[in-house]
Amino acid sequence: MRIVVLTSQPVPRTASVTADCLDLLRSWGARVDVVLPETLVDVTSLAPDADLYLLKSVNDHVVSLAHALAAGGGRCVNTADVARLCRDRVAATASLAAHSVPVPQTWTTRDLPALEELLQDGPLVLKPGRVGAGTGSRVVWDVEELLDLSPTEQPWLVQRLQETSARDRKLYRIGEQVFGVKRRWPATSLLEKQGEPFTVTEELHRITDRVGAALGTDLFGVDVVETTTGPVVVDVHHFPGFKGVPDGALRLADYIFAAAAGSEPEVLQDDSHQNNSHPNHSHQNHSGRGRA
Repeated sequence: MRIVVLTSQPVPRTASVTADCLDLLRSWGARVDVVLPETLVDVTSLAPDADLYLLKSVNDHVVSLAHALAAGGGRCVNTADVARLCRDRVAATASLAAHSVPVPQTWTTRDLPALEELLQDGPLVLKPGRVGAGTGSRVVWDVEELLDLSPTEQPWLVQRLQETSARDRKLYRIGEQVFGVKRRWPATSLLEKQGEPFTVTEELHRITDRVGAALGTDLFGVDVVETTTGPVVVDVHHFPGFKGVPDGALRLADYIFAAAAGSEPEVLQDDSHQNNSHPNHSHQNHSGRGRA
């Protein structure tokens, strides 16, 4: 079995769920290669030669390469279409709303002065319309702050600032499993980045069902804000870091191993991972598949 990770950045080795996941896959007998497509690639003769491709980046070059591999029959975890949708915050928010996912009131514009009227009703959160556009998100409280912003060719995603006293909540979906992590923002230490797990309610689980339908995948992360009227989703991530998920590396590795083998991932219980072995402690008969 060969699994290829497509990414624009090397996988970090420190405190990385992804790196630990890849190490587990290798220990289970899979060949795992991390490919940074910086070299010359002949796309006219590109042919998939791996059992599974793992698309980790929303970089345009990497996503285009994943699309080319898929066109040749390659199978990819989180397809190019999913990555493109998640990178486009405007399209992603519209898709979430269309699938009855609770989101803040949202606008989009390139004309910042057009937001002056909206500021009369309270502060706004401005996010670049595309993830990785080189401009960070910011909160704008008044017209003076708005006029201080530099014009940009990129569209803005504009949302009403949500009033909440709770810590940021992140939901991670791995197959049918959903995990919740409370996290301080901004996180200034590794411990704060790990956050604190919390019990996912039926309402939050249903929200991830709708997010999955909107994105077309069951592997993703969402940022949730708890408001006085209920939870709202303020951002989506096509391949998050999964920090704070109990046994996150093992759960993720099982999902990817099953996808590479063409079978359904085994549902892993919270107390089922006491070591780094394969979930049934054997590579010979897991979900009907043999050792790679």
